[in-house]
Amino acid sequence: MWLPIVICLAAVALLLGPIMLMQPSAGQRREALLRQRAIDLGLRVHLQVPPTGTDVARHIKSLPMYCLPWTDQRDTRHAWSLVKKKYEHELHCQGRWDWEMKSENPNVNQILGRLEGAPEKVMAVVGGPQGLCGFWNELGSETDVEEIAQWLKESSELIKSG
Repeated sequence: MWLPIVICLAAVALLLGPIMLMQPSAGQRREALLRQRAIDLGLRVHLQVPPTGTDVARHIKSLPMYCLPWTDQRDTRHAWSLVKKKYEHELHCQGRWDWEMKSENPNVNQILGRLEGAPEKVMAVVGGPQGLCGFWNELGSETDVEEIAQWLKESSELIKSG
């Protein structure tokens, strides 16, 4: 009498088990919400290898890079990257920030004054063909995404007007 019930329960478990495994985890849902918020704010999200010198664990191969696309294609010619170091040093170009790859575009130097006001969670700032970008680990909230988007927009305007 119990055997058919046990067989039915096992069959249901075999059907539902894989379906439940395909559901995104809470962390994946949170990342999707953050990335959707970034898209709503006009940013593009890429997974990229972080610049050399970025303070990340060695096993991490890629980090999210939130990019504000350039409005002027002339801005795509000069690639550069600034990395936030663990400590301030007089050899760094601005406090904890140092060039990883310096640009030949003199307007990029305009951003140096804005680095101290960069969102705390941003680990590196990069300019290149994809736009003005900030690397971060997505350990935050939608407010952090909004703060990063606002900082990227203001910094982009400063570089263009410089």
